[in-house]
Amino acid sequence: MHPRNPYRTPPDFFQLAKSYPPLEPCLISVSGGHSIDFKDENSQRRLTEALLHRDFNISLNVPPNRLCPPVPNRLNYVLWIQDILRATGLSEGTTVLGLDIGTGASAIYPLLSCSLNPTWSFIATDVDKVSLSCARSNAEKNGLSARIQICETTPQALIFSPLQGPDIRVDFTMCNPPFYSSHEDVAASAEAKEFEPNAVCTGADVEMITEGGESAFVGRMVIESVDIGTRCRWYTSMLGKMSSLTQIVTSIREHSIENYGITEFVQGSTRRWAIVWSFDDSRLPDVRASSPNSAASELITLQSVARITNPQIQNLMPPRNTLRQPVRVSDWDAEHLNNVLASVLAAVEGTRVAQLEGSTENPRSFVVYASSNTWSRAARRKQKRDPGQAPAAEVNLVCSLRWILPDPDADSESLGREVTLECQWVRGKDRSLFEGFASHVSRKVTEAVAR
Repeated sequence: MHPRNPYRTPPDFFQLAKSYPPLEPCLISVSGGHSIDFKDENSQRRLTEALLHRDFNISLNVPPNRLCPPVPNRLNYVLWIQDILRATGLSEGTTVLGLDIGTGASAIYPLLSCSLNPTWSFIATDVDKVSLSCARSNAEKNGLSARIQICETTPQALIFSPLQGPDIRVDFTMCNPPFYSSHEDVAASAEAKEFEPNAVCTGADVEMITEGGESAFVGRMVIESVDIGTRCRWYTSMLGKMSSLTQIVTSIREHSIENYGITEFVQGSTRRWAIVWSFDDSRLPDVRASSPNSAASELITLQSVARITNPQIQNLMPPRNTLRQPVRVSDWDAEHLNNVLASVLAAVEGTRVAQLEGSTENPRSFVVYASSNTWSRAARRKQKRDPGQAPAAEVNLVCSLRWILPDPDADSESLGREVTLECQWVRGKDRSLFEGFASHVSRKVTEAVAR
């Protein structure tokens, strides 16, 4: 579960029911307190309503024959989208427009997102008239009609039909596609489970089943995105099957999309994956610190943004955008290490370096802007042969570098004298340029601290 998700700690159901009385009849006594019957549809619905009411001031109405979304799982997806936008330059307070494909009767993603982010707004689509009517009602009753535009579409229309106009641009898309291809697929999936599901499923056929299943649906999204290109910064979708993830990554690679990432959401025994891709030159970090107050806390709260460590799917992972090099040092002093790194970066010709202030626990970051390779031996020899050649004016590489220091409270003898130099690719299309620069700086820094 995402580090910022408050439901990492299960709620106190008794106290929750006090804040939302309709939940009270659903409480059951268990060892150590209270819970609800997650296999009871009415209890599930009251729980969703209670969490949204207490924690987000959202009033939700979902008809009995439509999917009632579990809040913790849906919140994981929204928080991951936050990480993507913050990591690529869209800070809090920036106006953001998202597109929710298949918003459902609850419109849960727009409602949660707009509740958490006052400057976000949404276009939300669906093919089902019952869901569309209920979604509009939910947006209206929460005072969000001006920020959530509900649009009807059809199964035959382009999935990204709202983006067909040349002037329509969005910052991200999100989608929780129908998992299954048929009723037989639903039954086969249930039989394949080792244990009974922990919670009841309330979805209608239109929400659960689509021709070809989720892999075919998201595969269409990949194909359509090639034509839309940078009119959307980040395309994303959730996936419920590992086999679907394999198929979508294969499609992404077949369309020469190399800027992509994968994460996973785990809630109890339920595991979901999400994929993101882009035609922009902004690069996602492999992981992102949820609460980077110190080097020690960061190591605890790293959240997957573009890569996960699941050994079963390492062949699907994108190349690393975050490179970390352990460096043996005789002095852990942050100021000394900052000076070493600043000196190495200043010696690289043809680059511009900006410094972001830090602290003793969080050494400052250095942001480097480069137009071309000026640091390799071949580049230096070429410059000597043709010294009058003007450097390229366009910035083709942006990366940030910083030191990660050990926990100051840890036993220094057991840790040894080792720190980590992190180089993060921020922007650019030439991976070899980034990797070559990171290798050059790591080598020079290692030489400098060894003196």
